[in-house]
Amino acid sequence: MILSVAVLVSHLAGAPVLSPYQPEPVELQRAHQLMLSRPSECTALTQFFLQRKQIDPAQLINPRQDFDHQKMAKQYRTREQSQAAWQLQALCQANEGVILAADASINRAIALAEEYRQTDMLTTSLLIKAKLALAQQQTQSAKQLLDTAAKQVTEQSQNKVQDALALLQASTLLHQHRVDDARLAFEQIRVQAQENNHPAQQAWANYLLAEYYQLLQQDELALSHYVETLNLLSQHQQYYLKAMAAEKAANINATLGAGEQAIHYANLAASQFELLGNPNLLISSLLNLGQVTRTSRDASLALVYFFNALDLAKNLADSEHIAQLYLEIGHSYRVLNINPEALHYLSLAHTRFERSNNVLRKIDTQLQLGQLYMTQQKNKLALAQFKQALTLAETQQNTPRLIESHRLLAQLFELSDNATQALIHHKAYHKYYAKVSRINRLLTQSLVQDSDKQLQQEREMAQLRQVNEQTQQEKKRVSFFATGLALLAPLLLYGWWHNYARRRRLQNKNRELQSSLLLEQRTGLPNWRQLMQLLPKEMAKSQLRSEQWYLDEGQARPFNDKTYYLMLHVPFMADLNERLGLMHASVLQKQLGMHLKNRIHPQAQLYDLREGQFIYVISQRQVNSLQDIITSLEQMFAEFSSPFKLDQRLAIGIIGHPFLPKSPHALDDMRLGDILYLAMAAAHQISSQTGDRAWVELVAVDCQQAAFFNGDIRHCCIEAILKGLVKVNSSHKKQHIDWHTLAPDKIMSIS
Repeated sequence: MILSVAVLVSHLAGAPVLSPYQPEPVELQRAHQLMLSRPSECTALTQFFLQRKQIDPAQLINPRQDFDHQKMAKQYRTREQSQAAWQLQALCQANEGVILAADASINRAIALAEEYRQTDMLTTSLLIKAKLALAQQQTQSAKQLLDTAAKQVTEQSQNKVQDALALLQASTLLHQHRVDDARLAFEQIRVQAQENNHPAQQAWANYLLAEYYQLLQQDELALSHYVETLNLLSQHQQYYLKAMAAEKAANINATLGAGEQAIHYANLAASQFELLGNPNLLISSLLNLGQVTRTSRDASLALVYFFNALDLAKNLADSEHIAQLYLEIGHSYRVLNINPEALHYLSLAHTRFERSNNVLRKIDTQLQLGQLYMTQQKNKLALAQFKQALTLAETQQNTPRLIESHRLLAQLFELSDNATQALIHHKAYHKYYAKVSRINRLLTQSLVQDSDKQLQQEREMAQLRQVNEQTQQEKKRVSFFATGLALLAPLLLYGWWHNYARRRRLQNKNRELQSSLLLEQRTGLPNWRQLMQLLPKEMAKSQLRSEQWYLDEGQARPFNDKTYYLMLHVPFMADLNERLGLMHASVLQKQLGMHLKNRIHPQAQLYDLREGQFIYVISQRQVNSLQDIITSLEQMFAEFSSPFKLDQRLAIGIIGHPFLPKSPHALDDMRLGDILYLAMAAAHQISSQTGDRAWVELVAVDCQQAAFFNGDIRHCCIEAILKGLVKVNSSHKKQHIDWHTLAPDKIMSIS
């Protein structure tokens, strides 16, 4: 998982606009410089400055007090300086994460601006308060504050104020999920900034537009806008914005698998945060750089970044970052197979997360410890860690960690040859993975739908504002619309009913067509399409029964729950059209289909594959013996009466599924089909030589291994027959079968 550096509230949706009054006192100038790098020191400086007594600025410039002017300037503060200090303190407190205190500070600035009726001060304070509201996801409150600020802005207002207002308004639209309106606003800001040669404003619009595309999961477009932001700021000292854009670009490249680009942008982000001077942001950036580097298969270099970040975190006594770094260092040592060091740091991380009650990070640590034990083949210890992680993830209902826990448990059980438990966790893994994919898809759709709803609501509000001015016109429109609707209602009702009836007819025809596609038209029997639909399900059931039999070690009995597949070659059906003509052949085939339908076993299925070939499928548990099945089939065809002389020498190939009971998954439906056709070809060979009905059954011996059947299945099966690994049961002597002639001949190219 790639970490993301936290956004500083002061620079949420653009750089903040502060008081335009100059000159500022030294304390406020220094506080402004520390707002991004050391917000706690910035807060302390503003609090120290606000301890001064407020004085009327006229007293500071009184010509009779020139001698004491500098002394008074260091001891007192003007009302403008007070407002600027409260604004700056609010921003620094917000960057520290103390939002409630920041809100109280900006309220003081707003109260002072309203008391002294200072419009510019009030506007900038309202913009800062809107940033705080957006940081707390209070979008409606932010919109109201921005609407109030917009009323204060005039053509004489500073360009910076107008630019900041535009960015915040567009960002509010994005937070309200009015994505189309937000995109149009960002595009307009970007174009206007480009025309006015204002690269910083253009860069901010680009950056926020990239966040819009990232919200819609359009990573490639988002990446291009982040890169464009960096290009615009290449000659400017906008460290924070450049660092954030590079960080986002690195994360997207890592997601897209572009390792080298991800490392490049992560390095750029770390260097910009270092220039910014904020140690907490630098630690997070180094963490991100280490993770991206490790993802690109360079865990050794990643350790260098992690240890650098660890030194910074220890200097700051930042326990949260220290614990996270222990986890990442242990993870990297595990990747490098340095197991003692990995265990040491992962144990330290686990202890710290447990002490701080950070459940999610504790789960991550347990998953890493489990993987470490698994590589050391300490499966019991690994199982304990994975199960604890799974239990905690379930209590937290954290889907990503549930997915990872089930994946690792399935892998562990596979290595332990516990197929049943591995299957259970594989199913759980796919279930949660499908759930997450579905939720992401629904969220993206919801954003677009919410945008449409918001747009519709805005249009309705615009119409309501014009109601008082257009009352008479609206009445005429409503009257005209009602009259037209009354005239059109019967036509609309008729059109709806006509379309409804037509749709029902088409649905019925579609169902009939789908049913007919699953039947052989001439005989009315299920065809190969229906066989291919049902075959995987039937084979899966047989495989499950075989696995249960194999895992039931307490009962030493042969597997007796096979599904028999009998391939029938009916000679008179092969050339029916040539001998009898199309009309007689069609009638005969329909009669045969009806005859067979009425006589097959109620639990069996018979499929017509054309060209005189049929497949008969029946469970071993439904019959007493295989010979009974063969006798009933021969009797069914023998009892079919026809005025024409029919060749009823059936050639039947037989196999049971699973063919290899101890390895039921070794052979898929296509390879089993090849074996079945081989059995029928052998029966046909016997029938051709003896002039009589014939059947051949192929049965793999119980000890047979699946590996013997790797390769061309027909060659492998014939070789197995010749070596006695596949037993041949037949209606006639086996000497009638020449297996070598049944092997496929390959055309050899002569170079």
